[in-house]
Amino acid sequence: MKDIKVVLENLSIQSVTIDNAQASFLEKFIEQDSAYKPPTFFSKNNSIGNLYLWGPVGRGKTMLLQALQDSYFPQAGQFHFIEFMQLIHKKLSEFSGNSDPILKVVKSLSNDFKIIFIDEFQIEDIADAMIIGTLIEALSQKGIRMFISSNSHPDDLYKDGLQRAKFLQTIDFINKNFFIHHLLGSEDYRLKEIAKFDSSAKDGNSFGGVKDFLQRTFNQDITYTTEFLANDRKFNCLGCSDKALWLSFEDFFSSPCSSKDFIEIVKTFEWVFINNFHACNDDHLDKVRRFISFIDIAYQEKQKLKCFYDPNLMINLYSGDQLHHLWVRTESRLHQIASKKYLQNLEKN
Repeated sequence: MKDIKVVLENLSIQSVTIDNAQASFLEKFIEQDSAYKPPTFFSKNNSIGNLYLWGPVGRGKTMLLQALQDSYFPQAGQFHFIEFMQLIHKKLSEFSGNSDPILKVVKSLSNDFKIIFIDEFQIEDIADAMIIGTLIEALSQKGIRMFISSNSHPDDLYKDGLQRAKFLQTIDFINKNFFIHHLLGSEDYRLKEIAKFDSSAKDGNSFGGVKDFLQRTFNQDITYTTEFLANDRKFNCLGCSDKALWLSFEDFFSSPCSSKDFIEIVKTFEWVFINNFHACNDDHLDKVRRFISFIDIAYQEKQKLKCFYDPNLMINLYSGDQLHHLWVRTESRLHQIASKKYLQNLEKN
């Protein structure tokens, strides 16, 4: 018999305290899970073993699913939705030429996993919509349990998408075959963790330190993608996902980028992270001008932004004369952005 105390103890070890809405979800899930009976050869069983947890960004959905996996389902497959779809497309290519490649993929997955966790479930592409619909139903029929987190209620998946009518059957299937729970509340836990992270700690602003922090925070290694598009141009980055962009101050602001590109970035990404800062003077005027422009735009647009640097560096980040009149404002804004209050105010807006 599963007990919420096991989950709470595991979270306590990580210094995580949950709120009432999160505790309510865990209690309801454990009650639901206790009633679940896996299908057998003689009985398909009507008890619901799948989970669909949805709610606003930063409410701790990823953390809760991770806690459930750590406590009760350590052998389960765990994927971010993008990673899961990359795996599916890879397997589909391996089984191309077969009469029904998706069923081959399902059989392959069922050999590897009895439970699959999928984080940040979203449908934006018509091809993915058709694939995931068939896949979910086939996996369920195989007795594979799926635990999904999403920012959207199933009814809002692939909203306004091309040929969405073809996806309605999948939405209906999810509504009937998943325990659907709306995680209420307004506190953004991801924002809270990012706000309190101290990049001045040893290796806190190194590549490895930032990578580990972002992977913990977003439950995804974004460093697999090292290019992004802005205004139909490719730029290098340290990492990229649909929500987050990780830039190198040294490299990105040395490239021929402009305010037009910065506007596109803040429109596209929920979060921007920057590290690899170094002291600048009037030998770095182009780089400093670009950075000043970026900070102006990010600050004006209330961009969620985190810069990783040694605070002692900020005193001499720019020590030149020609842009001093502009840098005074930028330095002030960088101090504000670095404060917990800046991100906490974004949470309220």
